Amino acid sequence: MGNTFDRIPIKEQARGIVSAQRSVCALACLVLTLLSALLGGLSAGVLMVLVSGLFQVAQSGFFLRLWRGESVGVADMLASMADDGFLRKVGGMLWVQLQVFLYSLLLIVPGLMRAYSLALTPYILADCPNVSATQASALSARMMYGHRMELFIAQLSFFGWLLLSGLTGGILYVLHVGPYMELTFAGIYEEIRQIALDEGKVSQLELDGAAN
Repeated sequence: MGNTFDRIPIKEQARGIVSAQRSVCALACLVLTLLSALLGGLSAGVLMVLVSGLFQVAQSGFFLRLWRGESVGVADMLASMADDGFLRKVGGMLWVQLQVFLYSLLLIVPGLMRAYSLALTPYILADCPNVSATQASALSARMMYGHRMELFIAQLSFFGWLLLSGLTGGILYVLHVGPYMELTFAGIYEEIRQIALDEGKVSQLELDGAAN
């Protein structure tokens, strides 16, 4: 069995970043929530599927940069949605959704397992601009091998926070829970990425896009 990650210190670091940069974290979460609600009400279902994937990549990239201690603002997050990697990001997330759908036709469990295998795809699309849309999900599947249950448990640890967020009409989610969760998952991506490199599941050349 390979190395595992410890979610406790990751969550502690995530809380520290939220406390230090609460305004920018909350603003990013609020902007994405409002944009999703607005486009969900105005657009057709197909367009919303396209946009939701793009939003997910932008959000993942934003909180990953915050996790790494970079100076980043909401304007940077919005700009990342319209950069020259737009089609690659949309295509990459559509490929993820298609795979999960096809696996779900078998049974719910295979669909869930595939979803967890591809959970790192938006981070790879945001973090590795030279990795192709299809290769991003392939890399995620290799990196996530042996970590799916760990990620599930990490997500489950936020269940109480999500219940509290519901009781506050989503206010707590915007101000704390959303950024806390996203930074935790960004930290988990960093840990799994390093483990995958150390164990030879992926190479730096692949992450740089040189092996496509």
